[in-house]
Amino acid sequence: MPDIINSKVFSFTNTEDAFNECTRITNRNTGVTVTLLSSNKQLYVRMRHRYHLFAKKRGGKYYDNIEQLGESVGVKYDAASDALKKLQAVGLISGTIKGRSYEWESVADLTPEDFLFERDINAMKRKTAPEWVDCLKHPVFGYAKEDVAPEVQEEKQPVPEADPMCEFDDTPEEEAPAPEKVKPAPKPKIKKSVTPSAAPSDDKEYSTKLREFENAGHWYKFSEYQLPDLERFKRDGNLTNEYALAYLDKHTSQQTMNT
Repeated sequence: MPDIINSKVFSFTNTEDAFNECTRITNRNTGVTVTLLSSNKQLYVRMRHRYHLFAKKRGGKYYDNIEQLGESVGVKYDAASDALKKLQAVGLISGTIKGRSYEWESVADLTPEDFLFERDINAMKRKTAPEWVDCLKHPVFGYAKEDVAPEVQEEKQPVPEADPMCEFDDTPEEEAPAPEKVKPAPKPKIKKSVTPSAAPSDDKEYSTKLREFENAGHWYKFSEYQLPDLERFKRDGNLTNEYALAYLDKHTSQQTMNT
């Protein structure tokens, strides 16, 4: 029976949830930030499992080529290559080419001390500026941890001591009014973070792809299959990234010359 990776190696805690919910990740040590698609995160998880099996548990070396890694998560070579470049840039993986395959020398663990996981809570709203929040502090399921103000205690008035001389006074006196009670201050209301409502899948895909193109840097490798999306974002007036626009203009010029 094959070995099953268990909780002794992986602890699926809030950190795992934050990684699954984030759309960008930042290396706290280097300051590098990259956007992550769902397939990018799946690829990292697959590599982390294989690295722990071959390198950590068996004490050997871990080899995999890009094409096989992409096939294991259902994406083509170009998409897998782009994902690996992102993971390497942010410091989640490192490796060198050895023959036809890569020797993956390290696959980092998801530690909050080293990585910041963020998501845009305005991702489902068009024409709205991104508002990035820490996924560990603002999970999709649950509420942000906030400090609760201490409860105001009711002030107790001192009870006056009885005068022993009054016991011998036969003349009745008017009863002294009871001290006024201090009303407790109202408890402060605790604001709860509001989970953004779900939007149609096409809006989510639209926002995800647009964020990926808008965050593309000089290291990002565009592919021809992305041209329809680039043209669509440009028509909508949402595409502003200079690298994405340059790539689109280049291919548009080539198509014009060929015609």
